[in-house]
Amino acid sequence: MSSAVNNSNSNSALINTINASSSKMNPDVYSTKTIYPAAATVYQKTDSNSGSIGNGKTLSFQLLKYGIAQQILLTYTKGNLHGTNAYDWLEVIDRIELLSSSKVVDTLTNKDILAQLSNLTYSQFKPINDSLIGGRDAVQNGTGKYYFTVPLVFGFMEDPNTNLNLQFNENMSIRVKFGPNSDLSKSNNNSNAVQDCYLNVRYKNYNEADYSEILTQNYNESELSVMVRGFYDENTSIGTVAANAKNNGVNGTPVQLKNTDCVNSFYVMVRKVQGTTAIVNEALPITRVVMTASGQDIFDLRREEFGYSKLCMNGFSVNGSSGSSCENVVKIQTGLYEGGLDGGPQSNTMSLRELNNPIITVYFDVATADANNARTYEVDVVEDSLKIVSTVSSSGRMQVALTN
Repeated sequence: MSSAVNNSNSNSALINTINASSSKMNPDVYSTKTIYPAAATVYQKTDSNSGSIGNGKTLSFQLLKYGIAQQILLTYTKGNLHGTNAYDWLEVIDRIELLSSSKVVDTLTNKDILAQLSNLTYSQFKPINDSLIGGRDAVQNGTGKYYFTVPLVFGFMEDPNTNLNLQFNENMSIRVKFGPNSDLSKSNNNSNAVQDCYLNVRYKNYNEADYSEILTQNYNESELSVMVRGFYDENTSIGTVAANAKNNGVNGTPVQLKNTDCVNSFYVMVRKVQGTTAIVNEALPITRVVMTASGQDIFDLRREEFGYSKLCMNGFSVNGSSGSSCENVVKIQTGLYEGGLDGGPQSNTMSLRELNNPIITVYFDVATADANNARTYEVDVVEDSLKIVSTVSSSGRMQVALTN
């Protein structure tokens, strides 16, 4: 039965052409899939070594030289949520920095983390919702506490090939800066206070032969340069919604782009400013995003088109569905979709270095009009950028070598 099909195929010019290509691979020829060497995997709880918890204060954690860091989890307890906001962590965390010796090599602000969460599929978002955003029961131990866990996915953690080799690298640390309006002052016996803040780090440790191969291959030159991704936050713009209005007008709110790096993706978010304390909440829906530079329109996308910005290799698009307001963060990427479960190749980037007067203008709606008052909103653009980080072979010191 199959001979008729095979005979027809053998007379096809197109099939004969592609069969002669060096790209042809027969999937039925057995070959062992790529395997990784066996290694010991452990989770190590790490308490802070300096600093304190409080509004605008910092807490530092020394990363241990136990192996290669595959995962870093920040866990803390809190007596109560700040009000009823499910995005309480946005107020608790201002920024988290990764340091080599005393030099910052990567940073995650609360806006960067929100941008990351908006790009997840539902299955990836589920543990985030369970441990950080969604409702949960307090641990009843005399004083009810809520546990929160934040995965710290720095650019180094996005690929096993660039995970931090803490055995070789110069001493590295994590520094957590708390928000300025977080109700964290334990001296006032505040029930909202953050306590029990610690890291839980997953380390991978090879046997001596495999680890020697890593050192030989990676550090046989004077320095090892790796390409990783990191975030850059543009200056916040304030959008105003007039009394009796439900949007920010026909002219939108412009955000001037000051960054000159190579950008993979732009994340755009709008959050309400409450009262006089400048505390912001979860992301609000955006209706249109326009980017202009050098006198030209780079893109002009409306709400119905946002879901198609994550272009896949097959010509269709994919969109994460978390079922939360994280979906209101708009991602516009320059390359093919690389946010799948297994990551993907570096497919494209856009250099802002020579673009003249780049501006992203954001249009958004609000739920209800306020007949008596104008309202203000924070409009932010977060950029997922590329950078080259070098590790000096003689000392293990890491530093950012190139960003544009």
